[in-house]
Amino acid sequence: MLIDRISYRNSIKNINPIIKIFLAFVVLILILVTNNRELFIFNFIIANCIMLFIIKVKIKELVQLYAIPMFFILTTIISILWVKGDVTIFILRSMTSISVVYTLICSTPIIDFDYVFYKLKFPKIFRELFLLIYKYIFVLFDVKNKLLDAQKSRLGYFKYKNSIKSFSILAVSILRKTEYYSSSSYKAMESRLGKEFLFLHRKYDKIGKELWLIYLILIINLFLVVKIYA
Repeated sequence: MLIDRISYRNSIKNINPIIKIFLAFVVLILILVTNNRELFIFNFIIANCIMLFIIKVKIKELVQLYAIPMFFILTTIISILWVKGDVTIFILRSMTSISVVYTLICSTPIIDFDYVFYKLKFPKIFRELFLLIYKYIFVLFDVKNKLLDAQKSRLGYFKYKNSIKSFSILAVSILRKTEYYSSSSYKAMESRLGKEFLFLHRKYDKIGKELWLIYLILIINLFLVVKIYA
């Protein structure tokens, strides 16, 4: 998956994920509770600059990341126009929130989120399920790609009628594989006699110059919020 590849190749992946999640969480709260357009634009620019120049996300990749949420934003705009709501605020808030979330997940490997769950004392069953779900997303994507290639090599999508039939077969096959992997995982866990997963966390770099950037972002955001009520 694109996001997973980016998160493992970026230069700030070794920063403690708690710091990145805290910053993203604070910024998202400010975005949701205010209607300050300057705050939206500032955070949108900062988030995209971090992705382009620090995380090194290519412009083509960035367009791919925004493609799916843009579809839902455009469909929601129709409803807002119908009730005569403020479309500009909605677009700015949505795009800024999406860019902040993308900055977080593109700079943090998904496995590092377990470290945050551990520090927040999340139940082990939740952490185990989180990692298993994450693992089997890739397994099922791989199964889907192999089945799809096999169907295309047999001209399964040559005509519209064939495409409908091939897609239904593909969906059923993926569901069957899901059941198979679920059963296999259950048997594997039973064979461990109920022993818990062993969670290993890597060491993270000490925060350095990045701390000044974090302070600067937070101070500017707070200034823009206070400016509304001043």
